[in-house]
Amino acid sequence: MIATSGASGLADLFRPTYRSRTLVMSIFNLVQTIGFYGFASWVPTLLIARGIRITTSLQYSFIIALAAPLGPLVGMFVADKVERKWQLVAAGVTIGTFMFLFAHQTLPAILIACGVVVTLANNWMSFAFHNYQAELFPTRIRGRAVGFVYGWSRLSAAFAGLAIGWILKQGGTPAVALFIGAAMTIMVITIGGFGPRTRGRSLEDISGQ
Repeated sequence: MIATSGASGLADLFRPTYRSRTLVMSIFNLVQTIGFYGFASWVPTLLIARGIRITTSLQYSFIIALAAPLGPLVGMFVADKVERKWQLVAAGVTIGTFMFLFAHQTLPAILIACGVVVTLANNWMSFAFHNYQAELFPTRIRGRAVGFVYGWSRLSAAFAGLAIGWILKQGGTPAVALFIGAAMTIMVITIGGFGPRTRGRSLEDISGQ
């Protein structure tokens, strides 16, 4: 089926057909950045805050970072077998849970293992949501829509690092874990409760063309 062509504008994102998904994905992108960059960019500092020496924290961070490419590889095996919105929910729950465990561990092996799982889940989430949000809008507005909702993640990224630095100073790694956990809770509720289904549906059906 050939998508209907024609002029389109930003206002189309807020038509009744697309308004809710524009809002859902805007909220999602605002908070997912906190989990992704909030951990990946701050791993060495979070480890130091747990009382680990700088040189050792860098070694641990390197091991944890090696897990980044494995997240999409894990996601590849379930990409078309599990509803994408539930993949995002599962990733969010995993990030929040293992971030909490990371903040309360002292044994090196367990600390690294928790960091690896958070990194895997973050990259699985990234792999899944880029596919998911592109499926929610018709071809004629897809580029504009994805750019608009993803733009909120860039705004969030600009302030998330500053917020985490302040939170870390005030409450240490457990406070940062709580902040990331709260962001993931919002993400899980938003996507799980209001995100459209996409599995087994044509793009025309999903996007309402």
